[in-house]
Parts: sequence; C-alpha cells; structure tokens
Amino acid sequence: MFFLIGCGISVVEKEERGLIIPAYFYNQSLWDKVVNASIDEMVIVNPANGPGSLKDEKYEKFISDLVAYDKRPIGYVYTKWGDRDIDLVKDDIDTWFELYPQIEGFFIDETATGADKLDYYKDLYDYIKSKGDFFVVLNPGTMPISAYFKIADNIVVYEGEAKKLPNESCNIYADKSSIIVYNATEEQMREIISVKHCKYLYITDENDSNPYDDLPSYFDKEIDALK
Repeated sequence: MFFLIGCGISVVEKEERGLIIPAYFYNQSLWDKVVNASIDEMVIVNPANGPGSLKDEKYEKFISDLVAYDKRPIGYVYTKWGDRDIDLVKDDIDTWFELYPQIEGFFIDETATGADKLDYYKDLYDYIKSKGDFFVVLNPGTMPISAYFKIADNIVVYEGEAKKLPNESCNIYADKSSIIVYNATEEQMREIISVKHCKYLYITDENDSNPYDDLPSYFDKEIDALK
C-alpha cells in the first residue's frame, strides 16, 4: 500500500518497508540470521561477481532456505554502466537459471542513469521478464532519469556513505525505490529510517573496502526500527 501526495509523489507507509541485503559473505551463521529475520527481505546473492560457472551447494541451500522462509533471493549481475556486452549479461542471467533455478529475480549492478543507455536496460528487463515473473532491481547508486522506473520493479537510488545521503532520496517513486547506506552509526540508522520512506533499505555501520562482507552490528535493532 502507498498513498499519493502532490504531483504523483508516492510514499511507502513505514510498516510496509523491508530490507534489501547485499549478502556478500560466505558465513553460515550470518546467512542464518538473514533467513530467520522477521521482516520482508530482498537478498542479493553473489557467488562469484555473478553466478559463477559451477553450482555451489552452500549457495543452493541458502537460496532454498530464503525461499522457504518467504524471502526473495535475487542474483547479482553487473553491466559496467551499460558498456558490458549485453549478450554476456544475458549469459549470466541464463547461468543463474541453470545453476540456481529457485532464484526469484536479479540485481542489475552498475546501472547507467541517462537516456543514451535506456534501450540497453529495457532490453535486459524484457529479456528477464520473458523468462517469467522475475523481480528486476537496477542499481545506479543514484537517481536515474524517470524513464528507468518503467523498466524496473525497484531501483537503488542511493548507495554510499551515510554522511553523503541526499535529502531528496526517495522523495519520488518511493514505492519503487531502495537505498543502501554504509558507515552509519546506530543513531544515523534510526534517523534515516525515520525520514526515508523507501520501499527497501539497508543500513550498516561497516565501512571498510567491502562494507557488505558482514551484517551491521545493530542488525536486530534495524529490523525493529523498520517494523
């Protein structure tokens, strides 16, 4: 559910929001926390900067557990801001289906933002949807032109440090927007959740070269704040 205010601006009600988790770790205890979290989740699964070439049984089980617990596993695919050969991207998508048939959607990383690449991403969107009702998330990490919202089920409109989070994030298309924020204190996490009404959020205090190789220290508190 969402309601409209002003000129087509949509706001997601607080109780409707969920987590979008970049689960870029290979730790069973962390996976168990993700699977058992009592909140709506999209979980980005990334075995090898994409699906890899061989099935990993641990990832297969992780995906299966996510589905069993009503979470949505989405497979990582990168596009180099629309400069990667689109046939290679489609090959990755096909490999996801072949190795991990329980995958429920795709996280299209390094998405462009301008009109010059729109046809590239529309082609990918149409290709994925031709396979079935799979969820498509684009990640430009910033706000793209509005036409991109017609070729995605959700868009990550900000990915970056808490201190650089734009005030206008999720002010429009909130019901189709996500933010991924790192290097955030617990206080900042609570403030972001109180003012940003995106459909999905992920906020972590991790701040090293890979802020997604662990869960935030306040993971349970973040869930409670969202709920």
